Amino acid sequence: MENAESTTEVNSPKSEVFTSLRILCFGDSLTAGYSSYGYSHYPYAAQIRKELKKAFPATEVDVVVSGLSGDCVVAGQFLRRIKGMCATGDYPPYDWVIVLGGTNDMAWKDVWTVALNTGAHVLALNVLEAEHTSGGIIERRNELNGMIAQHSEDRWHHMDLCAAVPYFDMSETMRPRIWDDGLHLTMAGYEMMGEAIAAKLIELLHVADKPVNAGKKMI
Repeated sequence: MENAESTTEVNSPKSEVFTSLRILCFGDSLTAGYSSYGYSHYPYAAQIRKELKKAFPATEVDVVVSGLSGDCVVAGQFLRRIKGMCATGDYPPYDWVIVLGGTNDMAWKDVWTVALNTGAHVLALNVLEAEHTSGGIIERRNELNGMIAQHSEDRWHHMDLCAAVPYFDMSETMRPRIWDDGLHLTMAGYEMMGEAIAAKLIELLHVADKPVNAGKKMI
């Protein structure tokens, strides 16, 4: 009986020790849910919230989307935006920050640091494949995804999103249902993406330390 009780305690999600979970989904057009050449948007965050509420029905789940089409970590406004969302005190603190950029975005560590310095956990997503392969895109993506896979830091976690939502390894029958224009996804694709990220997040919530901001509200 003692072993059974011990197993139950180990497997119970650490998120259940607090009543609220606040998540920031931060990135570019894929985070915004860009589809149909900008005429439609289906943020994957909606599917994350749905899956988390099923997994933790007693927890208040708040998922905020900050996705800006065309933004880059290096040349764009990524760093300024993450500071505005996490480090100014204008928003309630986040428990988790999910970060996704693109193949031109090589200054990710600065973005992660801003989120980590607030006490949040970071889930770094690697870069998805795309239809176009010219101009060294594959090499840059592999370099960046390799850097993400090798990184290690307290409260920092990563997920192989590229493997969860493939382009080239997806069947020709399924690909049109998931991929919109060879770079962005359809509504079904963003739902697939959100389900995969939620599954990873739920896994981490069972083992990760409680975020220092858990349950805190801005006064």
